[in-house]
Parts: sequence; structure tokens; C-alpha cells
Amino acid sequence: MRSNVVRALAIGFMALLFVLTVTAVSWPEGDMDMTSNEDVALSLFGTEEGTGYAVILFLIGLLLLVALLGGVFLAKEEKE
Repeated sequence: MRSNVVRALAIGFMALLFVLTVTAVSWPEGDMDMTSNEDVALSLFGTEEGTGYAVILFLIGLLLLVALLGGVFLAKEEKE
């Protein structure tokens, strides 16, 4: 029972970090046709280390890793 509470709190904390990181990024405004690739890259990654977009990439990578491991686990369970 206690481990489920810890898992739920960890997932909630990760979701909160994800939402705060997405809202902290200054997204480009206006017509995207007039925005160059360099402008988008500077908006997402910035020129400083404080933009936080790298955290989003890390969380997406973590999500993909967990999905891959879950798929392998389910395939092994189905085989048995």
C-alpha cells in the first residue's frame, strides 16, 4: 500500500515538473512561416542553460525507455 502512494506521488511530481517546464519556455509568437529554424532553436534551447527544454527531452526519453521495457515485459509474459 505504501509503495503505491510513493509511486503516485512520484508520478504526480514528474507531471508537475513537465507542466512547469512546458509553461516556462517562451514559445515563438506569430506566423510560423516567418520564423526560421534558428529562431525556433533559440526559443527552445536558448542561449543560456536556464531554458529547461532539455528536461522535456529527458522526460520523453525516459517515457520511451519505460514503454520499451514494458513492451518487452509483456512480450515475455505472453510467451510463458
